[in-house]
Amino acid sequence: MIKKLFNLSLDKLSSVGLLKRKFMTVRERILIIGNGFDLAHFLPTKYEHFIHAMRVVEEATSDTSLAFEHLYKDLLDNEDFILTKCKELYKTEEIEMTAEKVDNLRDKLIDNGWFQFFKSQIDSGIDTWIDFENEIKNALNSICSLVDEIERDAQHFLIAEDRKVASIQAKLITEKMFRKHPAIVKILWQFEIIEKNQVDRRHFILNREFIKYYHGRAVYLDTNKVFLNLIKHWNNFIEIFSIYIEYIDTFNPRKTLVVPKALSKDECTIYSFNYSSTVERIYNHAHIQFLHGKTGVNNTNTIVLGISALENKLLVEEKAYGFVKYYQKLVNNTDYQFLRGNPDLTGLEKEKFETSTLGSNEIIEIYIWGHSLDSSDSDYIKEIFSFNQGPNPSINLIIYYFSSPHAQLANLISIMGKDVIERWMKEGWLEFVESPDVYRLNTEECYEDKLSKRSEKKPRKLFGQENKKSIFSDV
Repeated sequence: MIKKLFNLSLDKLSSVGLLKRKFMTVRERILIIGNGFDLAHFLPTKYEHFIHAMRVVEEATSDTSLAFEHLYKDLLDNEDFILTKCKELYKTEEIEMTAEKVDNLRDKLIDNGWFQFFKSQIDSGIDTWIDFENEIKNALNSICSLVDEIERDAQHFLIAEDRKVASIQAKLITEKMFRKHPAIVKILWQFEIIEKNQVDRRHFILNREFIKYYHGRAVYLDTNKVFLNLIKHWNNFIEIFSIYIEYIDTFNPRKTLVVPKALSKDECTIYSFNYSSTVERIYNHAHIQFLHGKTGVNNTNTIVLGISALENKLLVEEKAYGFVKYYQKLVNNTDYQFLRGNPDLTGLEKEKFETSTLGSNEIIEIYIWGHSLDSSDSDYIKEIFSFNQGPNPSINLIIYYFSSPHAQLANLISIMGKDVIERWMKEGWLEFVESPDVYRLNTEECYEDKLSKRSEKKPRKLFGQENKKSIFSDV
């Protein structure tokens, strides 16, 4: 079905009349970027890059600086594609994490339960940032399941004769829970919920910090303190991740990069799901809204990193909202408005809804580059599809894909439903275009990146590239 819809879109769009807009506004294009945008620019922002680099930092000796080659040595030895191209495009020989930063970061890593947990899960199939978010949910659900099991059978919660020490029956964790929650013991250890030096293998002795006492006697597991501890470690993990992104922002291109067509400077507003300053640094672009916050010494707000919602009743009862992205956005003042806050777009939508005199040439194009369109950002996706409610459409949605569009299309169908996506594709409002190849754009004179079919029919001067010179032309 996905392939059929994709082919249908191509057939339909090829027969649509491609009209010029009568009034060319300053920002007639909107670009939405995700982590795939940074990866398309060969910056090491994959989960694998992050966790590998942090392991190297943790293992570094005191007072030791780390060069690019050292930080990613094993991945470079395995000919990691992103890192190999990164060395060609950027001055990696000048990139260094100072000894002071290494020491500071190493201490944070050693003390952080979430990093230690993710490091221990290195071979458990966490390949993408979506997998990473799912693993956070799995870890939280493991704790919730443990509490549920104890509440169902109080015999699993054991209190010593002196009423000071409490423990959990080991059989509950190692046998009953292990199949569904194989990482539960690691979670309890990494966050020191249970004592690490266990003598009696029949019981897991609880850290007294997480025992609820009444008149000095152990009563029950203090779930509130457990989740507060997890949130504290999570906030520290966000700080660790921010430091890594700040490091990525020190990567300087060897030469000025050719500007992709979708980034025509004076005609494009950008909404970024990224935390890096890649667009600003490399293309000197100013019209950017960072939906999840931005790293850097001049940014006072903390970045948004976490899960989309609390799915377990216990998490809601314990108000564990520190893991939730929308809560972080409110607390950290990163709740920037999305498309409904764009006056050009909402104004055009209003005119289209109230009158049919404006033709299909009055379209604002929305490009998505480097976003998986996963359900974790479903609120944003639903907002995009809330447009085009009038007699004439106000937006066309162009999704850049890498290799194949099928995964992104499947995600859209999952979020919006088959009927909505099929209608948008039949009407020519939704188009899939191959993602720009940034490497080829900067090394091959004959290579041209693509816009929508509508835009490709416009005069080239409106979408001229600011610098068509190859970054290697004068090397």
